[in-house]
Amino acid sequence: MQVFLIKKSLINNIFEFFTKKVIVEEDIISIKKDWRKIKFKDKIKFAKEISNILIENNSNKVIVENDLKQDKEFINLLYSNQIDVINGKILFKELIEKIIDKIIKDNKLKKEEITISITANNRDIFIDNLVNKLSGNFKRVNIVTNNINKFIALEERIFNDKGIIITVTNNKRKSLLKSDIILNIDFPEEMINRYSIYDNSIIINIEESIKIKKKRFNGKIINGYKIKLKKDSQIYNDLNQEKYEEFDLKDLVECYIINNNSEIENILIC
Repeated sequence: MQVFLIKKSLINNIFEFFTKKVIVEEDIISIKKDWRKIKFKDKIKFAKEISNILIENNSNKVIVENDLKQDKEFINLLYSNQIDVINGKILFKELIEKIIDKIIKDNKLKKEEITISITANNRDIFIDNLVNKLSGNFKRVNIVTNNINKFIALEERIFNDKGIIITVTNNKRKSLLKSDIILNIDFPEEMINRYSIYDNSIIINIEESIKIKKKRFNGKIINGYKIKLKKDSQIYNDLNQEKYEEFDLKDLVECYIINNNSEIENILIC
């Protein structure tokens, strides 16, 4: 599926946009340079025209220029038109093992001494694969959930296949109290703050940025990540182009590895 780039036009000639709200050239959709001065009702029309362009090209995915991404009205209008705005979250999941390893190294921790907990209410293939990879590599792996029944089969499968015990629990007083690392998959802020949390936990938020309200909490909260590419790799050569300069590298890479998954080895966490 083709992915379009959305960016501001380099020029602001009103005649350029006289007949159309946006202009398309190959995989780039350009909008007026003075976007911030445009009235909301006109933004609605712009978003609809972008949607029509994507429909005509059998696509619904876009990567939005960094400056435009700050315009929440614009992003919400794209979502309301069923447009998938690539935001690096899928890549976050793809790189989660590398991110964990980097955190362990930076904080001078030892895997065999770490208790790692996964907070999740919904079970999917990502969580199944993650638990399978993490179990046996850490002192203890827990799944903390409000939907225990969804995870019992996974707990049994890990034990039957690997002889490793993982714990599925929803004990709000104890389940996160000894967790060195918490992978928060889908707990919202209000929910995770119902639990007693180890004061020095490292919390990695995959989907939603959250804060811990506990006054004594002195740990680290990781809501995002930074990457760079190995120079002279294929992915570096393909993305190191002028037309990509105003875009978030994570968004570009997320799109790229869908069709070039082996290039994930050339992504460095920094």
